[in-house]
Amino acid sequence: MLSHTRLSFTAAVGVLVAVSATVVGGAGGQGRGGATPPAPAVPQISNRPPVDEAAHDRGRTLWAMHCVTCHGTQARGSDTGPNIIRTRTVNFDRSAQQAGSVLGPFLKAGHPTQGGKASSSFTDAEVAALANFLRQRVNDTMRSSALFTVGDIVVGDAKAGEAYFNGAGGCAACHTATARSLAGIAVKYPPVSLQQRMLFPGGGGGGGRGAPNPNAVTVTIAAASGPALSGVLVEESDFHVTLRESDGTIRVVRRAPGMTVTKTNPLQAHIDLLDRITDTQIHDLVAYLETKK
Repeated sequence: MLSHTRLSFTAAVGVLVAVSATVVGGAGGQGRGGATPPAPAVPQISNRPPVDEAAHDRGRTLWAMHCVTCHGTQARGSDTGPNIIRTRTVNFDRSAQQAGSVLGPFLKAGHPTQGGKASSSFTDAEVAALANFLRQRVNDTMRSSALFTVGDIVVGDAKAGEAYFNGAGGCAACHTATARSLAGIAVKYPPVSLQQRMLFPGGGGGGGRGAPNPNAVTVTIAAASGPALSGVLVEESDFHVTLRESDGTIRVVRRAPGMTVTKTNPLQAHIDLLDRITDTQIHDLVAYLETKK
């Protein structure tokens, strides 16, 4: 169960701009006729999906009827139920407009409600409304929100944070004296930024055509025949994968049978940490990082 302490988190947003493009019908070969089409419009990749206001308001009514007694008005918990802002069911739901990619299956599987309504009986429209309501509650905890306030978050045990850093947290596997050193990080960033960067690391985008971004997500695409393509991941869907090669060329690859797409995210350990770290461990780690002056 998560504690009821209000935490201030934020999600990083990366803006990617395509400068040239080649459509590839697999891992090799040009598109039809060998023509190079105009650069595709590459959308902004964000951990902050838009909230439909009308659906949000319907969700607020449903929340008051079925959920507020346990989870509180802001979904941060009450005396009888947990804070769910940072749970996988809420924070990892990226499709509020489509009845909740995570919340929908969770409710359909069965979850108690304050009025006794079977959660499996919620319609897709009702799930979507609840997903929009909860997405706004998550957004309200972000630094870009008008409701965001910075509290005293250096309340943990630095010694416990150090033990977690070197032990169960696995942080020392990457952050050593010679690799990704944290020396002086507490001078460079205030506590709230340390917490943000630890849990919601930025820098995963491809960046511009200047110096390579060491934290960029890279991808290797291999087809049944022909050479593999590798580069910085720009965008992917069920039908295409867009990448930027080292010379700046944008390639849009159509997915095909037998194709393998391998992604590498240098910050994956931070993303995985969010699933298992507790509120107490977060505060302890921040307290420890604050000693790195």
